Amino acid sequence: MKKSDGNIGNTNNNIIANPQHDPVALSGPLRGEKICVIGAGFVGTVTASGFARFGHQVVCVDNDRKLLSMLSSGRIPFYERDLEELVKSEMSGGRLIFESDLEKSVEGRKAVFLTVGTPSSNGGRADLTALQEIISLLSKKMRSGQILVIKSTVPVGTATMIKIYFSDNGNRIDIDVINNPEFLREGNAVNDFFNPHRIVIGGNSSGAIETISHIYKIGMTRPVPIFTTNNETAEMIKYASNVFLATKIGFVNELARLCDSVGVNTLEVARAIGADPRIGHRFLEPGPGWGGSCLPKDLQEFIGLAESLGVSLFIPRAVNEANLHQFKHIFLKVKNLVGNINGARIGVLGLTFKANTSDLRESPAIPILLKLIENGADVVAYDPAADGEVKSLLPDIIRVHDPYKTAEGADCMLILTEWSDFQLLDWKRIGEIMKSKNIVDARNILTPELLKRYGFNYAGVG
Repeated sequence: MKKSDGNIGNTNNNIIANPQHDPVALSGPLRGEKICVIGAGFVGTVTASGFARFGHQVVCVDNDRKLLSMLSSGRIPFYERDLEELVKSEMSGGRLIFESDLEKSVEGRKAVFLTVGTPSSNGGRADLTALQEIISLLSKKMRSGQILVIKSTVPVGTATMIKIYFSDNGNRIDIDVINNPEFLREGNAVNDFFNPHRIVIGGNSSGAIETISHIYKIGMTRPVPIFTTNNETAEMIKYASNVFLATKIGFVNELARLCDSVGVNTLEVARAIGADPRIGHRFLEPGPGWGGSCLPKDLQEFIGLAESLGVSLFIPRAVNEANLHQFKHIFLKVKNLVGNINGARIGVLGLTFKANTSDLRESPAIPILLKLIENGADVVAYDPAADGEVKSLLPDIIRVHDPYKTAEGADCMLILTEWSDFQLLDWKRIGEIMKSKNIVDARNILTPELLKRYGFNYAGVG
């Protein structure tokens, strides 16, 4: 295949996978495919622009015309590192377009990737309303030979139900349905797309699995394991991954509470136990609790699935309870330093659920700050990227656009997001404009010895 510019991914077949997990062998030269990505949100935009960089011809479709207008002009309506540059590059190269016409976008496309949201319903289970609406439309638009690829996180058994729906409704076609769950971390999604730890492809058609493997292999520039399996296993892999990560974070936060009580440094304990390859270092960093768009809802679906099948799961429930308690634990750290919360002025650095994102969904900052406000605190907050949702989620906080403004007259500073910029602030100056030099570093990003030298009462986590 002739490249249209020098920025397209490597076209050599250089993914090396464990044969046990990747029985698919490619035949013939690698070539670009025509792909449709449905959903121009976080996952959809990263996926569409990433596949375009690989050399595929990609159309990304969404029914939100305001969103499409922004994307078509090269603007990203949320903060995601390196994504704007990638989108602009692929649009200018003619490999990526944004479209609102679903029928036009699907026609003639080899693979159609679904990236629509599956939020939690009121009962805690995954809400498939948006996905079901798209499936109803696709059942009338897609043709035999096309492959439907589900990147959305969906309950176990969803792909099977979709296959039955396609055969019984619409054009009554027998279509290949593949599960290809995403493992993109907000704030690092572009890098994760091009440097994945693994690629999971689930289905019951070897031909469809080979095609989706090819779509990835055309652009990967380093060895990446591809796990090929059936649909149900691929669906479970996604949930099991996130539940395990939540469990690991929950454990280290509980460990930190115990270490606080006995005067032990949790970070030293975590470094030592993480040296054991059976445990590993990652996600052993105590903090204010986990949040975001994935872990909370996926844990609830995992628990709900077990309940629906009469299976008793104790660990996931305990993990959820431990996380809720962690929010209270951070509140108590502030209370212990300040004393009377009523009337206290609390300066807050960080609102998003993690650094390098504008996402506030299920952010630990929300329950912690609501608890402070409920107890009479005045909260003044700064975040470099938090979006307009702040006003609806935290209507009673005072939001400022200068981190030093949060410290003016403050009884306590509270760090809730690990933005690296906070480490570079002039903490001597901050102490001089505070009413009382108290700080709760819920992300352990500062140097306690330095802050104590400036006269701060410092409390980290663990």
